[in-house]
Amino acid sequence: MHHFMQRIPGEHIRKELSDVETLTEERVKVVIRRFLHDLKENALEGNGWPLTVPAYGMSKVTLNAYTRILAKKFTNMCINCVHPGYVKTDINWNTGTMSVEEGARGPVMLALLPDGGPTGCYFDSTEVAEF
Repeated sequence: MHHFMQRIPGEHIRKELSDVETLTEERVKVVIRRFLHDLKENALEGNGWPLTVPAYGMSKVTLNAYTRILAKKFTNMCINCVHPGYVKTDINWNTGTMSVEEGARGPVMLALLPDGGPTGCYFDSTEVAEF
């Protein structure tokens, strides 16, 4: 499972992006601006940011946070995020372990959720997982 949030060393960053009650688009933008500043200043480690593929990981974490914001804002819709798995595609030079068909299971399942289905969740393939 890819839990990018758990890869962020700074507890203050994890807390800020996890608190769904106070999470807003502006707060996410502030976090991104701080990250970009620290990235440019070579200050990731000292400020609690991830060091392994930091931009990729932060893009996933902030996208997941934005998903929760949208789910809270549009309560009549099912808005979720999904990690399809390590799918064999061009983005990973076809080193993935899953076929495209296997990777599509989670996204297709979420697209077909009935009204009143789960919202504001993170799915690892077809299973609800922790952010």
